[in-house]
Amino acid sequence: MHGSRLATSAALLISSSSCISLVAKKNTYAADASSPAVKVNGASIRMQVKPEGTSGGSYALSAMVVSTAVATFDGPFSWRVEAVGKPRNHEYFTVHRIRTRTAITKRDEWYPVNYLGKRAEFTVKKGELGPPRAVYPIPGLLKVMPKQDGALDIFVDLTVVGNSHRERKMVRFRMEPSQTRADEFIFVPAEIVENIGKSPSEWKESGWD
Repeated sequence: MHGSRLATSAALLISSSSCISLVAKKNTYAADASSPAVKVNGASIRMQVKPEGTSGGSYALSAMVVSTAVATFDGPFSWRVEAVGKPRNHEYFTVHRIRTRTAITKRDEWYPVNYLGKRAEFTVKKGELGPPRAVYPIPGLLKVMPKQDGALDIFVDLTVVGNSHRERKMVRFRMEPSQTRADEFIFVPAEIVENIGKSPSEWKESGWD
């Protein structure tokens, strides 16, 4: 998409109160095709990924009342470990080591430990109800492609700390390849203008599986 065309489309859309529809297929490791959450020291731990690449994708914006963007998202992936704890119980968790292993291409790799070891604090966002949550973003991208690499095993050595106890455990997440479809509606003009030139996979916090 040329910058001038995007700018013209955005300018025309600013005067309307419509929305943009994002229709996308994702080659990914979706949550419903992967291992369930595991328990460590009473907290529920899971792995999440978000496609950061595109495979033969294209994005189209126009001055129509309802515009459409179409793309196919693919690896590599942003990845993170998430934990759900219990109120007034869990404090933080930390990741010590990570190992990845692919089924088809037989890659077996350890993640550099010098990028790990930080704390992910359990918190509840202001104004929200529910249990405390902690998110551990893993630096860099998980460089796998679901179609080529196949199923993915991720082994995570981590420690969950509570008020009265801590537990260290090596957990395994089995991630199965899947193709999903995501339909999202982004209201204009602010979001369109803000995200001009970005892949839809970068828009806010959407796209995590």
